[in-house]
Amino acid sequence: MLRIVLVTATLLLLGAEAKISPKTPSDVYSHAMILKQEVAYLRRQAGIEEAFPEVEVSRNKRPRHVIQKALEIISKINRYRLIKGYGAISLPPYPAREIRPQDVYDIVVRLDGEVQMLIHDKGFFDTLEVKRYYGKTPSDVYQLLWSISLAMDPLLGMHGYTPTDVYELSEKIVKISTFLRQSQNIYDKVEKPPRRDNLYPNHAFYAGIDFLKKVSKGEAYLWMEPVEIPERPHKTVTPTEVYDLLQNDIAELQRIKYRLGLERYFKTRKSETSKTPSDVVRNLEYARALLPAFDFSRPLVQYPKSSLVKTSNQVYAVTEEILRKLQRLKQIKGVRLTPKDPPKIEGLKPIHTYQKGIEAMEKALRLKVQMGFYPAYVASMPFRRITPTEVYDLVVRLDAVVTLLLQKAGDTEATEYIYGIGHPEYKHKTMSDVYYNLWLISRYFDQLSGTEYTPNETFILAKRIEEKVDIVLDTFHIEKRVHVAREEVGNRIPKDVFVLANRVYGQIKALQERANFETSDILIPREEVVTPNTVYNALRLINASLNEFLIDAGIDAESYRGYSRKIEGKTPSDVYAVVETISRKLDLLFLNEVYDAR
Repeated sequence: MLRIVLVTATLLLLGAEAKISPKTPSDVYSHAMILKQEVAYLRRQAGIEEAFPEVEVSRNKRPRHVIQKALEIISKINRYRLIKGYGAISLPPYPAREIRPQDVYDIVVRLDGEVQMLIHDKGFFDTLEVKRYYGKTPSDVYQLLWSISLAMDPLLGMHGYTPTDVYELSEKIVKISTFLRQSQNIYDKVEKPPRRDNLYPNHAFYAGIDFLKKVSKGEAYLWMEPVEIPERPHKTVTPTEVYDLLQNDIAELQRIKYRLGLERYFKTRKSETSKTPSDVVRNLEYARALLPAFDFSRPLVQYPKSSLVKTSNQVYAVTEEILRKLQRLKQIKGVRLTPKDPPKIEGLKPIHTYQKGIEAMEKALRLKVQMGFYPAYVASMPFRRITPTEVYDLVVRLDAVVTLLLQKAGDTEATEYIYGIGHPEYKHKTMSDVYYNLWLISRYFDQLSGTEYTPNETFILAKRIEEKVDIVLDTFHIEKRVHVAREEVGNRIPKDVFVLANRVYGQIKALQERANFETSDILIPREEVVTPNTVYNALRLINASLNEFLIDAGIDAESYRGYSRKIEGKTPSDVYAVVETISRKLDLLFLNEVYDAR
């Protein structure tokens, strides 16, 4: 409704390969400006009259620093929800890869979605100013996100971070430094330095700079571009500024982990007692002593960075853990039903599996609401080539949601997959295996929530597919439109819709073949009893295939929001009418007279 669909297709020039450009800092900045307006609205609703905060940032920020600031904001959104009694949301980890603007963009899109869930006046969204910015740098994005982060503080009843907050972050730095030390097979004991009393945030800031200097030198030994060291400020420093510096310290440590081909996550633990800058300085001095030099005095222990690229095996491992957790949740809730095994579909790609992951996430968040949580944002399909890494990120978030459900149900020992060790490893798994598990997970949620997809939800998905078909027609400059009224189709049952969906699936495959795009031999599975769930699953595969066509054609519909009206009282006949409309619109693409009439 707010986003303008950017049709940048070179589809009509199919002799050249069409590609969707990756997101730039300007794209991130443009979306973050929408987030700023939403946070400003929350402030007005809370009666906060102070001007939106402004900050100055050094001009040496990189995407790795920006994503750390974005993660800071989502932690504040989580804190806001807890204050309001809305319940927690899952918090994404720092990705184990070289951070690109695209990664930051994905997080900012989620920030936008999570904040939108907190705004009850949906008419407000029609007032948002959507503006495209150009020539922005990561430093500009960092500055904007930091101002948004500071703007959230009054909503949380806080005036910036406290020394205790900074201490908790310094504890994480100690853990990562210890991990990096042991990664180099250095296990000798390092004594913690004595605590010096009566220190101030300035001292903690200077200790953070000294730690960063050792990090920078280590990066030079590792033949990495060393991080620039900020100047010592000639003013009184606040705990919030120290916190910001330590966020940058962590971003550099994450970068070193990736350089060494390592992946391990550490939680930021809550301190049970109040801390002071003296405690922070002690931790940072300890971390500096722990951090290895990475110089040439000893052999460097490192592993191929390619081992960090996610595969179907690793995605499958997370889904297996989710299934174990759902079985435990089912037992806690006293549910004795066992979900029926879904059919196996061979030859699936990450884009299909991602769609099934979104379905499982929708159902997880529906159960979450039933268990007393306030609604949370559901990710949409990114318009780019989906890799197992994107699927992994999605199922890791799904695992975090299931962990929250277990904790809510009383299992206080439940831990997110990424923070555990000793997980089973798998070999020779495919995206079809992952899809099967996600389908089974989806069925577990059906049983736990006592609900399945209804014709209302199936209708909405069908309308979203129809709107994407309209994007394709617009790209071809086909102005003729088709609409099949509900009254034209008579009384239909889910089986009728399923048969028609198979026809549409074949039309999209013909579209791919005509454009000389890669196609697959995937068949939509048919179950003995066709239900709205069966139809919904078929439309999911259609939606994934249509998305694949849009991506291959270079049609950037990233900002497309999709049909989002509240729907009630729909029947299989209503769904049939929409799917029939889709089919007739696809027929237009293959009619000579449509092109002759131009």
